[in-house]
Amino acid sequence: MNRKCLFPFTNVTVNPTGSIAPCCKWDLHNPNKAESELEQHTLYAMSLEDLFKQPAMEKIRQQFRDDQEPEGCKACWDEESAGITSIRQHRFNISKWSKHKDKYVEKLNNPGIVSLDFKFSSLCNLKCRICGPYCSSTWLKESLDTGQYHQHTIKIFSKYSERKFINNEENFNFFHKILPNLHIIEFYGGEPLMQPEHARIMSILDQYPGIEDLNLQLFYNTNGTIYDEQAVRVWNKMAIVELNISVDDILDRLEYQRHPAKWTEVVSNINHFKETCSPKVQINLYCTVNLYNIFYLDEFIKYNAENFKLNLRFNLLHWPEEMSIKHLPVHVKKIIKSKIDSLTKEELSYISQKFDVREIINFMMSNEGTKEHLDKFFDKTKTHDQYRNQDFKSIFPDYWNLLQHDY
Repeated sequence: MNRKCLFPFTNVTVNPTGSIAPCCKWDLHNPNKAESELEQHTLYAMSLEDLFKQPAMEKIRQQFRDDQEPEGCKACWDEESAGITSIRQHRFNISKWSKHKDKYVEKLNNPGIVSLDFKFSSLCNLKCRICGPYCSSTWLKESLDTGQYHQHTIKIFSKYSERKFINNEENFNFFHKILPNLHIIEFYGGEPLMQPEHARIMSILDQYPGIEDLNLQLFYNTNGTIYDEQAVRVWNKMAIVELNISVDDILDRLEYQRHPAKWTEVVSNINHFKETCSPKVQINLYCTVNLYNIFYLDEFIKYNAENFKLNLRFNLLHWPEEMSIKHLPVHVKKIIKSKIDSLTKEELSYISQKFDVREIINFMMSNEGTKEHLDKFFDKTKTHDQYRNQDFKSIFPDYWNLLQHDY
């Protein structure tokens, strides 16, 4: 089986820390010393171009050339073992079959940036249960107050919300240089629609002559709490834009999981995007499947089919590990599987063909978790319930009754 990956040869993922990674699934916490060298160099001291060429990235590329499997790529290996098409495989499909395939030719021998995954900073207006101070500035105070991290670590996380990319004009000069060769630009978070770096790049794209001829594709994950008129104006000039709106659940369950989001505001913004974006802007719902929402996933699928009628995509959460769906008791897993199996063909028709919900169920059923991780999940849940004056039991009553956990 071909286990090579194009990401280290063609992509830069910019982390909120200012460091880079081969892709968004790279395990930043991997203990392997050689691979963790990526964390040692950041945008505070180096340009984007220099980070792509650094020795730590070349080591990862050489591992793939030597048919080795880097430990930091564990997420893809786990997904592929469960029969899920990983992003590694998605990227190879793009390089072989898309009209941009020429941009990927010979990149295994001659690396060059074809795609950019921007997480400019941790600046964000939400503190989602599946997130933390690493990716959301709003989490900082709560994490410190609850003792989740000590003060020294919180100071480090605070730096992630600082401007790094935008403070070095070399980064924008390099962006201008590689723009004709780019296929994909991804904007993630924090919350990208809050970030001045995103606004600067929108201006560059808006003023670039013949931008339509580049057939550039933009991808977003946004939390649905912000409507950006300037961005919509630029998007409508692009060849393709995929706007993934992160909605993991509905009604009070969404407000619990993605605090302090308001369900009515998210619904209003989704409808506004639908009204003002051109047909070139594909609006998707992007659902991260985790221990909080897995039991009600069927209800979320039904709601979308009846109301939003949008393309629905899934992301399988791997970290923090205690929030992985594999840690559920077997009897609860069977009930969830039964609920998903009962969905109608019409309800399932809105799920993207690239993201089969049954593959997620297969992952859940075929992977055994531990009681220790489930205990850790509830300990963390209780801590933040008390801090936020929320209550898991009242928001998820049916789920709670099945788990019957000492809470």
